[in-house]
Amino acid sequence: MVRVNNQIELADVLREFETNRLTFSTDMVSERTSYPKNTISKYFNEKLIGKCIFKDTGRNKYIAEGVLELSNEQFIDMLRQSVKPKLITPEKRLHDKLIERSLDGFILALEVYNRPSLKNRVEAFTIMMVNAWELLLKAELLISNGYSAIFYSEDRSISLNDALKKRLQENDPVRKNIEKLIELRDQAIHLLIPELQPQLSRLFQATVINYQTRYRNEMGNAPLSGQSVGMLSLVIDGPETEIAVIQKQYGELTAEVVDRFIKSFTASSKECDSNEFSIPIDYRLALVKRKDKSDVSLTVGEEGDKAVIIHKTVDLDISHPYHTKEAIILINENQNIVNIKTGAFQAVLHKYKVKVSKKSDLHYDIDGRPRYSQKFIDWFIKSLSQPNWLKLSKASYKEFLGTTRESKKAVIS
Repeated sequence: MVRVNNQIELADVLREFETNRLTFSTDMVSERTSYPKNTISKYFNEKLIGKCIFKDTGRNKYIAEGVLELSNEQFIDMLRQSVKPKLITPEKRLHDKLIERSLDGFILALEVYNRPSLKNRVEAFTIMMVNAWELLLKAELLISNGYSAIFYSEDRSISLNDALKKRLQENDPVRKNIEKLIELRDQAIHLLIPELQPQLSRLFQATVINYQTRYRNEMGNAPLSGQSVGMLSLVIDGPETEIAVIQKQYGELTAEVVDRFIKSFTASSKECDSNEFSIPIDYRLALVKRKDKSDVSLTVGEEGDKAVIIHKTVDLDISHPYHTKEAIILINENQNIVNIKTGAFQAVLHKYKVKVSKKSDLHYDIDGRPRYSQKFIDWFIKSLSQPNWLKLSKASYKEFLGTTRESKKAVIS
């Protein structure tokens, strides 16, 4: 079991390097895993080169390509010394089928929602997404608890609500998010209407990211390798739903159901206060000289009418345009104090807790891939002129890595 855990740890490090498009050495991999350098070299040269690891043009440097597409099991199979036919149990065979069908439902849900011409896309997304969650959670239960955990009887499987109770704590925002989806599906005739899209899309965006995270935890690879699910066009801004308009268009009963749902959704959002339940739409208000730098524009109406507020979302390619590799290159191009490498860069991030918050004016994390702003680049370059600033960062990071490795050794022993 320890060996398998170490191999999964190696896969996760290589996935991180591939996500950030970083070149790396065996030393860098060894520092981040429980393996010594010679074991990493053996794995690379005998098992992975030409499959998902490739030599870079630089000496003794590598790039990862294709690790994101491999599940943990597929990666471990590559590292096995002897390739023997593996006995597939009935449980494992059913698990793989459930996962396959779940992923099909997830992809279909995304496809139908992102077709603006489809009038019932809200309803179709909800039904397919609920189905994807049900199959994924039952696959998890099957592996952890066996057949009896997912069947009431020989021909009747458990409900999604029961699967939720077995896999997620009652106060888990992920569970609350799925329960809201179930409520929407069960009340589809009243709740799945176009007028609710601005509210529902925030719930939908959260469930897409939650599914991606849980799928990766189960299988080791992302459900849509090489794509950023968090950037799919699910969040839609729009005016608050007016119950009077709903009543006029759909009748009093639908208006009552919608009113209860909106109040419940708002209360749950405040109670959970988590992006795992719903994704908030945030705006910044500031006085700026350039109109294109603002998130909100204020304009005076004609003849003294009240001001009109025009919202627009922030483009991350403008606010946080640099990924890790690009940030390091830019830092080195704009100062001649020291050549910053990946280790030093990570040391600074750790020392000054840049990545503690997933969203700040320095750093923005989307789907596990960090991005950095020009403000971060300027801060990094300016800080390099401070005596011992980088040295102290490296020392702190080295101590942290040493403590982490010692903890791992203690667990292994």
